[in-house]
Amino acid sequence: MSGKGVILVVDDTAECLILLTDILTAEGYEARPADSGTLALACAATIHPELILLDVRMPDIDGLEVFRRLKSRPETRDIPVIFISALADIGERLEGWRIGAVDFVSKPFEKAELLARVATRLELCRLQKSLERLVAERTASLEAANEMLRRELAERIRAEQALCESEARFRHMADTASVLIWTSGPDTRIDFCNQYATAFTGRKAEELVGDGWKDVVHPDDLELEYPTYVPLIDAHRHYKAEYRVRRADGDYRWMLDTATPRFLADGAFAGYVGIAVDITELKRDQEQLLAAQKYESLGVLVAGVAHRFNNLMGTIVAEADLAASGLSSESEVQDSVARINTTALRASEIVALLMAYAGGGSGGALTPVNLSHVVEEALRLFKATAITTVSLTVDLARNLPAVRADVAQLRQVVMNLLTNAQEGLEKQAGSIRVTTSVVELGGADLAANYSALRPGDYVRLEVADTGCGIDENARLRIFDPFYTTKSLGRGLGLASVQGIVRSLGGAIRVRSAPGRGSTFDILLPVFPGETQT
Repeated sequence: MSGKGVILVVDDTAECLILLTDILTAEGYEARPADSGTLALACAATIHPELILLDVRMPDIDGLEVFRRLKSRPETRDIPVIFISALADIGERLEGWRIGAVDFVSKPFEKAELLARVATRLELCRLQKSLERLVAERTASLEAANEMLRRELAERIRAEQALCESEARFRHMADTASVLIWTSGPDTRIDFCNQYATAFTGRKAEELVGDGWKDVVHPDDLELEYPTYVPLIDAHRHYKAEYRVRRADGDYRWMLDTATPRFLADGAFAGYVGIAVDITELKRDQEQLLAAQKYESLGVLVAGVAHRFNNLMGTIVAEADLAASGLSSESEVQDSVARINTTALRASEIVALLMAYAGGGSGGALTPVNLSHVVEEALRLFKATAITTVSLTVDLARNLPAVRADVAQLRQVVMNLLTNAQEGLEKQAGSIRVTTSVVELGGADLAANYSALRPGDYVRLEVADTGCGIDENARLRIFDPFYTTKSLGRGLGLASVQGIVRSLGGAIRVRSAPGRGSTFDILLPVFPGETQT
């Protein structure tokens, strides 16, 4: 591979093909041109490019058919494809997304945008391949360790006269391994853990054996995940479990625990051998990669929809205003024209909420902002429309460190949370508590509640209500766009809140249960060197 990577450029228009090839070559890529779908298929199988720029409309074989044939061949199915398409070809774009395209570049294209998309897709593809290779290596290492343990344990059973010597060898091997190793007896209670396990958890071996290991497992995983493995354990089956373990420094780490059953020569169940590997960094890398892919794709899609939709809505509003200006106040259609105008404006609001969910922003400038001041402004608006049975408790910290945000977006976040809290009361008497504060997050807090954030100082907004609460199924989907538990409403309020918070580098968490109210926590990173009084 030469330069920054090999890219196959496919376009039946000579001028466009030359332009794309020259741009990519000047940037350091090795650009290979193809002026037809047939030539593109042959080149892809021969040169194995890292990326393909593919024109949708071509005379011999169109781009969509070329893509399908690439996907049907083992040697080309994993090559990422960016389609080149006219902005108005919405049907082609939808079909491209459906069959697996990674991105679209619209004609006429901007050089900077083209290079940015190409660089991003190449980097994501390389990261994914690197992650898959790392997973395969770690899996192979884990299986090798398991095989070694199985051989050692089989030797112990076959040679009972050398039991003491075999046990010494096993203990030495386990204690020198840099993974958590444990064994259990026929009653499935832990009877051994290696030195790495005691060092990792900061507990003595006698504190971990039996059921003592449950004290270092995260309570949520113990309550929700462990019961799913009980039937496999009772059936003496092989199983793999993922759960969080509290390290000696208080930080919770994700572990992949592989448990293998042991059987005596007569087939009697002898217990389990388990190996637990720390996969925290691997999980975070994978989650960040998937989130980046999801939000980048969503942002591109929303931007395209918003552009076209807003143009249509602008035309509708303008035509409605023109029609209204030509009508007398007594005209029978005056009200109908006004409703058209109002409906178009509401439709534009939906686009704004979608842009907020995708992190597209509102277009306002990001400046140092005191969150308490924004909450005070939002509360004044909220109190004007709040129902009389709602009791408000407000505790806003003064001299808060500034956060870097768009004031209008923050006000939207606060208003959405307040409105959601009021709706949770279901028009019954109840209370809403609003507080702001400064928190310092360490490793244990991040692993347990805010895994996407970095350690450091954050400004927190908490909105709690005493309403009906949210059940587990709804809580898992509450931030999904267009999901709502109300018969009326667009289901974009909390989705846009999450999008805004993420775009500002923060995180949101909800704690709730049916009949026990709901609490929403938002953390935003402190803007260095700024304190807003």
